[in-house]
Amino acid sequence: MRRTSIAILILGFITIFIVGCTKTDGANQKNTDITIYTSIYPIQFAVEQIAGDTADVHSVYPPGVDAHTYEPTSKDMTNIAKSDAFIYLGAGLEGFAENAADALRSEDVELVELGKNEHLFDKETNHTVSDHSHEDGEHADKAGAHESHTHGDHDPHVWLDPSRMITLSDMVKERLIKLNPDDKQLYENNFDQLTEQLQSLDADFTSVLEAATNKHILVSHAAYGYWEERYGLEQISINGLSPNHEPSQKELTEIIDQAENDDLHYIIFEQNTSNRISKVIQDHIQAQAVTIHNLSVLTKKDLENEEDYFSIMKKNLKTLDQVTS
Repeated sequence: MRRTSIAILILGFITIFIVGCTKTDGANQKNTDITIYTSIYPIQFAVEQIAGDTADVHSVYPPGVDAHTYEPTSKDMTNIAKSDAFIYLGAGLEGFAENAADALRSEDVELVELGKNEHLFDKETNHTVSDHSHEDGEHADKAGAHESHTHGDHDPHVWLDPSRMITLSDMVKERLIKLNPDDKQLYENNFDQLTEQLQSLDADFTSVLEAATNKHILVSHAAYGYWEERYGLEQISINGLSPNHEPSQKELTEIIDQAENDDLHYIIFEQNTSNRISKVIQDHIQAQAVTIHNLSVLTKKDLENEEDYFSIMKKNLKTLDQVTS
């Protein structure tokens, strides 16, 4: 009788041990978290908002760098290679992206170039969620199948238009669903919430800028073409789509003449660039300097203050209200 009791007790311990191991293995198998690297901050923000706790998200950019000129370190490349996906814009913005894709050709990381979707840049579009925004699935490849592709003729700063940010976020959502289909419903719900916030922001921009008395803005960098298209602003840019594209002497004279003719009292600088020529023009026309955040990369101060896409865009709108009144 005693031997029987001991045998039953031992069998019970063995059963508990086996069940415990099985549950642990099951938990490990159920862990669907994914690691994603992005380039510019707006893509990182979209991934974080839609993926929630199901993804570990990092930007390859350190705080405050110039997205046009930054080159990733070897450590950055190693981290990207170990991740599940690298999501970037392309469109001629991230100079390192194509070289990174070539370097990662043999790695098992999915490369997602959102800028391959021409609809993101379409001029004649209502920028609402549509079937066009799902096309990124046709272009997102494993590193080994990636092909070089540039969009030098496009303005890459699509995220500054909240309506285009919806299109970009929809593309991110579709890619997340492909990477982690078990959480499809979560991604759909989070995307819907993000869309509502972006639509509200777009309405705020429309309301403020429709009331503007002077829709000309003098900017150090031609990053605001989509504000021209959607809200009727007209940017007078000192530098081109890249901050490194400086004007000729003739163009510089024309910029000064136009700024004086339009009676502009403000010059808009960006948070992460400093331009000698812009300061020369500022001194010449005696303009007041103000800052608009291009959101390509957060600064250390932004991170300390826990700023995000919406808080920065609302500050940008306040600045626009000031300079167009």
